[in-house]
Amino acid sequence: MTSQTALRRRTKHVLVAVSVTLGLLSCLWVLSFLWLQVFGTEGALPPRSRMPGVPSGATVTDESTECASGGCWRTITVVPAPGQSPEDLAHEMGLSEELSLPPTLFDPASVYVGAHSREGKLVVHLGYR
Repeated sequence: MTSQTALRRRTKHVLVAVSVTLGLLSCLWVLSFLWLQVFGTEGALPPRSRMPGVPSGATVTDESTECASGGCWRTITVVPAPGQSPEDLAHEMGLSEELSLPPTLFDPASVYVGAHSREGKLVVHLGYR
């Protein structure tokens, strides 16, 4: 066997291994997407990375998870910067109205994000649709 034949064989093995790995990862992604579509309301929580960023000056005072018959969601309570109203903070964070965030590569389900003011603070909630 020549070195060129050995190189071709090794290249073929590497390509097959990479293809199989990508195929398995794709299958896992599709399965996680289907799982969230079917069972997403039963205890699944979106990752923290889907939570909108808190602008400088505002501070997060509480972060929790809550569950009810409709599923589970993350909640953060944000105190606006001095002189800023909760409504202004919601507008700055892009939460003047409830949002529906599309799936991402690492979170294959739609996420809703909403906010409301309570006692001078902004309460932001995030969960799967």
